[in-house]
Amino acid sequence: MPEKKSFIKVGIIYAIGQVLSKAISFILLPIYTRQLGTVGYGQLSLADTVLDFINTFVILSIYSGYIRFYREYKGEERNKLRNTAINFALILTIIDLIILMIFGRTIANIIFSFNNSYKIFALIIIRSLLSQFVILLMCDYNLNYEAVITVTINLVMLIMNLILSIYFVVYKKQGIIGVYSGYILSILMVLIYLVMVNVRNFKFEIDKKMLKYMLTFSGGLLPCNVSGTILTLADRYFLAGYRNYSEIGIYSVGYKFGMLIQPLFVDPFKSIFTPYKFQIWKDDDASVKFNDMYKKYHFFGCLIIIFIALYSRIIISIFTTKDYMDAYKIIMLILFSYFLYGENEFYSLGIQIKNKTYLTGIIMLLGGMINIILNVILIPKFGMYGAAVATLISYLSINIINSTFSVPLYKVKYDFTTTLINYLIVIGIYGGYYLLTLINKNLIIEFFYNILFIFIYIYLCLKFKLVKKDDLVRYIKLVKMKILSIKSRTM
Repeated sequence: MPEKKSFIKVGIIYAIGQVLSKAISFILLPIYTRQLGTVGYGQLSLADTVLDFINTFVILSIYSGYIRFYREYKGEERNKLRNTAINFALILTIIDLIILMIFGRTIANIIFSFNNSYKIFALIIIRSLLSQFVILLMCDYNLNYEAVITVTINLVMLIMNLILSIYFVVYKKQGIIGVYSGYILSILMVLIYLVMVNVRNFKFEIDKKMLKYMLTFSGGLLPCNVSGTILTLADRYFLAGYRNYSEIGIYSVGYKFGMLIQPLFVDPFKSIFTPYKFQIWKDDDASVKFNDMYKKYHFFGCLIIIFIALYSRIIISIFTTKDYMDAYKIIMLILFSYFLYGENEFYSLGIQIKNKTYLTGIIMLLGGMINIILNVILIPKFGMYGAAVATLISYLSINIINSTFSVPLYKVKYDFTTTLINYLIVIGIYGGYYLLTLINKNLIIEFFYNILFIFIYIYLCLKFKLVKKDDLVRYIKLVKMKILSIKSRTM
């Protein structure tokens, strides 16, 4: 693991990369919302959730097992582990394509109820396969903390997708098919590059013992991944059944903003924490290190939650049409849901370290069942608001169950009192903001009083000693220095 300064530097690079990535992807939002309308955007959202579900199965998330056992091997043995994962994925790809050709039309007609369902389903499968191989071939960069390479590749892929989407959706008027065509071509070009870079180390070899280890780990995560997809897929299907595609479109815009917590904070955090936790869990002071990361996760994560929640209404007004404005009302619920889900990186330590990932699957299945039950109860009466509440309660339930099963396997005493105070501050600030939105309709005035709310959060965190003033100043300086260094290199 890099020294502390490098550790922070890597995190900043990932965070900047995610911000730039989201900035590029958000340029697509006005294109999709205006070109597709609320109905078409709702259908696209449904297609994307099916994509998330399929991603779990196409190559069985073999890269998860590769990440888990990467540090267990060195030199040629590590290369053999990589080749085993790649070759297994290639075999599954052939099987997937055969299944698509034989059963694709039947499956597509069951899943979708709109035109060109088979063609869209085929594009979903192809996009899923290509993106999973990109993830697999980029594992080494993440595992070795090569953040600059990872961020650069992702940005190039997004820029190409932006250009292709404008061509297919705006110029060619191809709708959802154009959206997926743009994704596929951009991913394919990146995949070709990664294959060329890695081909010299490739060999057709499969080590049965290594494959067993990886599949035991990644296979144990399958129920978890399936349940996680159910948590995001079920609400769309119930909204389609009880309401309409237009409400799905509005809900999806709010969901998209709510999920910003993942690329802006949770994903960069996981990019560092995932290899870090497998490296330090045996240390004598591991508990102290984990608890320190836990506190940082909550302070900075809640800061970003407040920022997104307070400014989402303004951004929605800029990037979409007035038909989507109600989306801001569910954003805080979705933000908290995915922030709570990110907490499982801490609560699942025992399960992952002891290689009992099947427990995670059981926990996620329980969460998925809770989500379905809540959707059935809440969506008919409350629509998208009920769906958002169901998501929040489901992820909270998962955290409670996860900590019950996992913590006894690897005990770390976390400071829950500090976390609770942090949450109460966030809820209080957002409550004040929401009440003001009911009175004030001027977005310019809203922009400025939101700044005051952010400073209130920081002040209260300092007041209640949720963060040290010296630490906060140091992090601000590091971020500022990193941004300035990136500017100087690009000029």
